[in-house]
Amino acid sequence: METKSLIQFIFLLQVIINGVIAQKPAPTQQSFKCRDNGNFKTDTAPNQREGAFQNVYRLIGEPGSTTFAAHHNNFSTTNKDDIWGSVLCPPNIKLEACRECLNNTYPYLIKNCPKQREGVAWTSLPKVTCIVTYRDYLFQVLAPDWAWGSFSTPPNQAPASAVDLEKGLNTLAGKLKGLIVPPVKSHFFAYGSLDYGPGPKGSWPLYGHMQCNSNLRIANCLTCLTDATNEIHKCCSRGRKLSGIALGINCYFRYAHTDFTPKALPTLSSSFPQT
Repeated sequence: METKSLIQFIFLLQVIINGVIAQKPAPTQQSFKCRDNGNFKTDTAPNQREGAFQNVYRLIGEPGSTTFAAHHNNFSTTNKDDIWGSVLCPPNIKLEACRECLNNTYPYLIKNCPKQREGVAWTSLPKVTCIVTYRDYLFQVLAPDWAWGSFSTPPNQAPASAVDLEKGLNTLAGKLKGLIVPPVKSHFFAYGSLDYGPGPKGSWPLYGHMQCNSNLRIANCLTCLTDATNEIHKCCSRGRKLSGIALGINCYFRYAHTDFTPKALPTLSSSFPQT
């Protein structure tokens, strides 16, 4: 059995063992970007990519992990087709839901970016959003996210004006970024709410989540979240969307006018998985 088929079979088997029936995303619930910087340099690089994702999939939910985030460097013997892979899910969901999201996202990514050196895919389901990304080089200095995806509700409009919603989101973003520091306590994830906007009926509640990948330095995380805030204005707040999410390579910002945070979050430990 080919390596690709074997790994996909293992993914499916793990889903069955966990008792999860995969929820197939609609086309409007997925997006991808392949970076325009060339194709893999060797014929064996796709197999290296498969190996990298097999490892990050295994690391999700491992003892010692603080959140459903993992990254792995799959080094080759020649150093010509090293692959770095990363996945990210919010920590306020069940492990099976994260793995289900990844099972839907990874095949979608490699189908659309079969030979490109770098790619990212996002899936946004009602109860979980995940990010899957890879590249065939390591950053010496972490660059800004080169790609962004976004999802929003249908045309229903927020109760306040676009100006008020944008101001409210800026205030909420500042609050959440403050909660992420220090990351030892926050695990690079924050959630919260506030009331915003003037009007004859008073203020309206606004809820938000922010998360960064655990391999970031705190300064890079905060920069990414600032960029995510700018992106969410472009996709969502200026169109008065009731809810929306902007996702990059390393972070995301999600908001809604109803509370989407579970009453109890999973207990998280104190160290990140490092490979």
